Amino acid sequence: MNNATPKICHHCHLDIPAASLIQDGEQEFCCTGCQLAWRMIHGMGLEEFYQRRDSHNTMTPPIQTEIASIRSFDDPEYLSSLTRIVDNGREVCLLIDGIQCAACVWLNEQMLRRLPGVTEVWINFATHRARIRWDPAQLPLSEIIATIQRIGYRAEPYDPTQGEERRARKNRDLLARLGVAGFGAANVMFIAIALYAGYFQGMDANAKNFFHWVAWFLATPVLLYSGHIFLRGAWNGLRARRLTMDLPIAIGAWVTYGYSMFVTLQESGEVYFDSVTMFLFFLLSGRYLEWIARAKAANSMERLLNLEPRQAVVLRGTETLCVPVRQVQVGDRVLIKPGERIPVDGTIESGTTSVDESMLTGEALPVTRTAGQPLVGGTLNLEGSVILRVERVGEETALARILRLVETAQAERPPIQGVADRVAARFVAIVLVLAAATLGFWLWYDPTQALTNSVAVLIITCPCALGLGAPAAMLVAMGTAARMGILLRSGETIERLDRVTQVVMDKTGVLTTGQLRVERLVPETGQDAVALLSRAAAVEQHSEHPVGRAIVRAFYETCPETPLAPATNARNVPGLGMEAWLDDACIRVGRVGFVLEAPSAPPPPPDLDQALTWSACSQDGRLLGWIGLGDGVKPEAHSMVATLHKLDLPVLMLSGDRAPVVQQVAHATGVTLAESELLPEDKARIIADLQNAGAVTAMVGDGVNDAPALARADVALVVANATDLAVASADVILLNRNLHAVVHAFTLARRTLQIIRQNYTFSLVYNLLAIPMAMAGWVSPIIAAISMPLSSLVVIINALRLRHAESNTP
Repeated sequence: MNNATPKICHHCHLDIPAASLIQDGEQEFCCTGCQLAWRMIHGMGLEEFYQRRDSHNTMTPPIQTEIASIRSFDDPEYLSSLTRIVDNGREVCLLIDGIQCAACVWLNEQMLRRLPGVTEVWINFATHRARIRWDPAQLPLSEIIATIQRIGYRAEPYDPTQGEERRARKNRDLLARLGVAGFGAANVMFIAIALYAGYFQGMDANAKNFFHWVAWFLATPVLLYSGHIFLRGAWNGLRARRLTMDLPIAIGAWVTYGYSMFVTLQESGEVYFDSVTMFLFFLLSGRYLEWIARAKAANSMERLLNLEPRQAVVLRGTETLCVPVRQVQVGDRVLIKPGERIPVDGTIESGTTSVDESMLTGEALPVTRTAGQPLVGGTLNLEGSVILRVERVGEETALARILRLVETAQAERPPIQGVADRVAARFVAIVLVLAAATLGFWLWYDPTQALTNSVAVLIITCPCALGLGAPAAMLVAMGTAARMGILLRSGETIERLDRVTQVVMDKTGVLTTGQLRVERLVPETGQDAVALLSRAAAVEQHSEHPVGRAIVRAFYETCPETPLAPATNARNVPGLGMEAWLDDACIRVGRVGFVLEAPSAPPPPPDLDQALTWSACSQDGRLLGWIGLGDGVKPEAHSMVATLHKLDLPVLMLSGDRAPVVQQVAHATGVTLAESELLPEDKARIIADLQNAGAVTAMVGDGVNDAPALARADVALVVANATDLAVASADVILLNRNLHAVVHAFTLARRTLQIIRQNYTFSLVYNLLAIPMAMAGWVSPIIAAISMPLSSLVVIINALRLRHAESNTP
């Protein structure tokens, strides 16, 4: 066989000398990239491919160079710095360049999921970030990146510091293409005006042909450079045997351009270079506006990304070093000055300060932090300098975990999107059939209108609006929720929140503060309330019990300028109370029998509030008075319950506390249904009974003793700290401990589903009206080019309304 005989690659169909081809059964390929892609597309095994690759180096020089340039990603040390360990292998975050629409996301996900060892793939349409989980023992990272590159995209490990540079590069590229298209379209339109005038008033044939050639010269760079992103998208889809929305655009542009070129060469007929340049200009304008809108939609995520400082001041021995945050290690001591962001998670070793945690929790007021208390990376140090002992770095910090939760939720497709995705996947094929039918009809009826009408059909139809209807709304909703201190685990959570008909709430830590406070002081006759509190606090300053801490805290709130009297010989009697000596007198605080040294002593008088927990205080066996403690109701609890009732969401309170306490809290908050003295399994049983009666339940708890009830509920909302995000039962994590976050979660879910339905309705109505009008010849290609991107833009702008969801909450 003559090696010079050209053959056809079975995948890309290029003419390649036979000596350069790779034989795989009866198929021949120009390179291993085409061989691998063909095997993945046809669902064939890749074991033989990898054996062949390892034993025979048959790749062509360009592919060898491409693979060699990314082999460094497989270095174990480098791999450990780029990825994190998960249950079923490793997880890497890649930045994919070249994604233009939802179809690009779908194509990349489908190709990656077919690779051996890849278990999960999420691609964020707005940020172009891909989060991939795979088994490195089956597949090296370089092969994942190479697969993305072989279908026409570029991938690299994500670096937050390069995000701004990438956006600026993308912005410059779109503006350059838009500028070339605008320049070409404007000049071609001037020529078109001259040709139109000549059509009615007469024009010399040589002049007409000259204008045709000039228009061809101006339209060519518009098609090849400005229109390259549409041509590349169409080609990438065809290589992967998929029909993307760029295909009708590319066909319309090339058919119109090719026909006009034929007319120019034949020097007979009319050209449509003005249509080519104008609709490409309008399409690019729409894509640029869509790019800006998507950037705004992803703004909340970018704000979270920008919270992490780039450098940290580390104290190592006698040295003070300024190092990149990525080089900070667990156990390091980090100096944080006023006005600086906290770089990593840890515990304060020394110093006291106030911290602004609003960007993570949504709480506007600063919180005080002192030695022994935790600090979360990304929050802002406002006042004092502190030294932080580092406990979590990198992907293990609270900020990194929040980002993963939000990104994963944004990338997951909710069930409501499934129908739209199936329609959009078949939409392009339907469009091509309709365009062919339009061309055939008009060739029979009026050949002069056949080309323009069929091109109009190709351009005006838009499944992008249908495909973007849910993702755009979900993207904005997740970002808005994160800004309010609400973390949603998935898009499905939003759908379930919208269907909720019954809200169930725990009492302690949800409706109440979860912290005991002194509510009443009842001194005995002849005793002073402040003196009673002073003696009790002097004893309880040696206690770690919540009752003791509440009494000491109440003393400092009442007498901030007075120091506690020193008590000696303090003794804790578990389950009974505290005893200490003060001014040669024995002071006891606790149960009345212990305080009065009489086991059969009577309980607190019945006229005292039974909803409070009462401690007695005595001096040398003589009763000084009673101290009533309670778990205070959160100030916003009543308005939150009232707002839920306005939303037709009844509230049921479940608690393991005593009946008088539960009834008092129910009365204070406006809850009409309450159950008391319940065990955790009782709460789960009550929720199951509600579900059996047809209710869709949402349980709001603190995640401590509510696990069975949270797991049983249709939607689990957990009030949690930013340092404790691993709540297994939680669908919604409320970092903002203000109870109005519960209302925000429900109203945001309802508005999100409302906007998704509006987007779907608009997209369907648009296509049902636009396609028949284009087929009938009522829409020119230029008007079609304006309408198509505007339909996607309307969907995105409608979704952006969710950014103001907080201000519109009832």
